[in-house]
Amino acid sequence: MNEQQYEQLLQIETAKPQQGFPSSAEYHRYEPTPYKALDLLRDAYPLESTDTIVDFGSGKGRLPFYLAYTFRVRAIGVEMDGGFHEEALQNWMSYTKKHRNRGSVQLERGLAEEFTIPPDANRFYFFNPFSVNVFRQVIANIIESVETVPRPVDVILYYPADEYLHYLNDETPFQYVQTVRLPLKNLHERFLIYRFDMMELSW
Repeated sequence: MNEQQYEQLLQIETAKPQQGFPSSAEYHRYEPTPYKALDLLRDAYPLESTDTIVDFGSGKGRLPFYLAYTFRVRAIGVEMDGGFHEEALQNWMSYTKKHRNRGSVQLERGLAEEFTIPPDANRFYFFNPFSVNVFRQVIANIIESVETVPRPVDVILYYPADEYLHYLNDETPFQYVQTVRLPLKNLHERFLIYRFDMMELSW
């Protein structure tokens, strides 16, 4: 399906990227992950209905709604921008009217680095929503959560920034596990999956 068909299926409106720039230099412009990319991720990296995924910089909620509908997971969107958060809430109202039993979507407004990691959250999605400084703090929060409630967790990066990769590879217990490439010439347009499992690593 194309972008418009997916929007109609999910009963949401998420297509327009952000105009102008965020108020904070630490946070980047909102741009939704293309549905064609999400379809490739869906096929190569299926989720279980018991998974809980957190989307940092969720904007209008495209990823949480897509994953909730597709895999019936619990999906949490974290967004700092009040305008996008309000649009996401409108999308939630529209989505639940038609797809109330297709997963669970929770929308939170706030800074990613201040978000309390749920003890059952085991998947974390990033489409370059903020600077590596904020990314470091969010990853530190995830690691702290895992140390408190041990469980395997995955970080999913779309179009990953080099700074994110250097940090994960050199300064964290996360290990690379998978690449999902898009059939395009741009080698940066890909998903990378990293995993932290305390049962398999000493940290």
